[in-house]
Amino acid sequence: MRLPIRYRIIIPFTVLLVFVGVIGTGVASARLASAASAQFDAALLHSSLQAHQLLSQLDANRMADLRRATDTVGVPEALGAGDLAMLDRLLTPVTANVADASIQLYGLDAQGSEVLGIKSTPKGPTSIDISGARAFAAEPTVVKVLAGVGGTDRLVFLRNQGPEPTVYWTGSVRTAGGRIVGAVLIGEPLGAQLVTTVRTPPVANQTVRKAITSDNAVGADEARSGHSYGAVFSTWTMRGSQFGFLAMQANADWLVSAAAQVRLILTLVFTAAALLTLLVGTATASRLTRPIELLVRSMRAVSAGDLQQRATIASTDEIGYLARTFNEMTASLEEKTAALEETTFASIEALARAIDARDPSTFGHSARVAAVSLEIADAMQLPTADREALRRGALLHDIGKIGVEDKVLRKPGPLTAWERDEMREHARIGYDMLKGLPFLQPSLPGVLHHHERWDATGYPAGLGGAAIPMLVRILAVADVFDALISDRPYRQGLSVEAASAAIWNEAGRQFDPDVVTAFLACRPAIEAVLRNMRTVEPTIVTPEAA
Repeated sequence: MRLPIRYRIIIPFTVLLVFVGVIGTGVASARLASAASAQFDAALLHSSLQAHQLLSQLDANRMADLRRATDTVGVPEALGAGDLAMLDRLLTPVTANVADASIQLYGLDAQGSEVLGIKSTPKGPTSIDISGARAFAAEPTVVKVLAGVGGTDRLVFLRNQGPEPTVYWTGSVRTAGGRIVGAVLIGEPLGAQLVTTVRTPPVANQTVRKAITSDNAVGADEARSGHSYGAVFSTWTMRGSQFGFLAMQANADWLVSAAAQVRLILTLVFTAAALLTLLVGTATASRLTRPIELLVRSMRAVSAGDLQQRATIASTDEIGYLARTFNEMTASLEEKTAALEETTFASIEALARAIDARDPSTFGHSARVAAVSLEIADAMQLPTADREALRRGALLHDIGKIGVEDKVLRKPGPLTAWERDEMREHARIGYDMLKGLPFLQPSLPGVLHHHERWDATGYPAGLGGAAIPMLVRILAVADVFDALISDRPYRQGLSVEAASAAIWNEAGRQFDPDVVTAFLACRPAIEAVLRNMRTVEPTIVTPEAA
């Protein structure tokens, strides 16, 4: 069934409007969600740093308590002589002065047996029953301290025995002559310092453990009981020894909800704008095409000989009016169609410029490539129609990069084999995006084939020589030239002289020699255009360089 003219005008514009709206909504939603996620991750990381500072302060406080216990005057003599009453009087003040935690203090003899036990409580220090206890005699860290191996006087270790894990700080007790007569242990349960606000704390699985290093924290997300959580895992080290992993977890429901709300708002705004645009467009198209439709219907009635039907369709005055204004309406319709095509192209060009701007080092790249391409086309005396197709192809040649991830597109170093394959897909993606627009057909070869080479080693089709369309050969030279003179995160841009020499060296391999010759001939004009676009500094062109 043939569609009325009004729908032929409206449908392509509708498709483009939906396409741009969906892409714009998706990109905006992704950017806003990424910003909120970065803020959430920063808060988690800040909490993790605070937790590490808490553990560092805990270590410093307990080590200070240990020094007070081992260095108190009279402790070595009382421990060496087995005077437990004196030892109790000397060490009890140490636990009494600890107001910020509940600690356990043990005195060990030279064989590692507990001879004294004191526990701090809110009501004050109290004794621990240590009758017959040798809980720490076989502990490797205690053995090292009592033996004085390698000058290790004070060490820390973790024990998981008992109702909860406990960290112990231990130090040897020496006489004035340097003889070790025993040791002191100060233990603090982890529950006194580390607590959880969730019923099921996060667990570091095997993948997370392999990724964690002493200098690298690892994030992990999970959904549990209908809620979303974000966590950051890091190593827990004290005195150079790793005791385990430290995890900070936060509820991420608000982040998921915020992303959904932003997506909903953008969708509603786009839908309202699209409906309003389509309503206005439909009314305008109907008004513009109604006289033409009346004329067609009248001409069909007359040609069929049904004068009565003709009279019911339009009066004699209407037929006369339509006949007189047919040429005017035809010209007006052509103008409207051209204006619609230009508006459509402007929308697509704006999207292409936005894609260029994703990477600051490529901002304005497509506009410069278009300007250089036109100068080469002038030097080769290309027709006006070819120049317009070349200009549009140059402005849109990288639009397919919308389908390339930021981590690949903005990577500062060399790409891996997989990343190169991902980047090469941008040519085909751009072609697939634009192939449904009839007025862009002459420009599509530039979008699809601008990375082909004269020696047939390019992509995506491996075209070579004269099989590459002339407009594409020109675009390829302009594209590489602008890339060479532009700064990149991993290198400084070349001078115009150096870039021109590089283009000349690739004539017959990467580029069409005739196009390279035209490029060198019009290089002064190219430099003038680029100076107006504020991309290069003036240079002196010598006859030899030209």
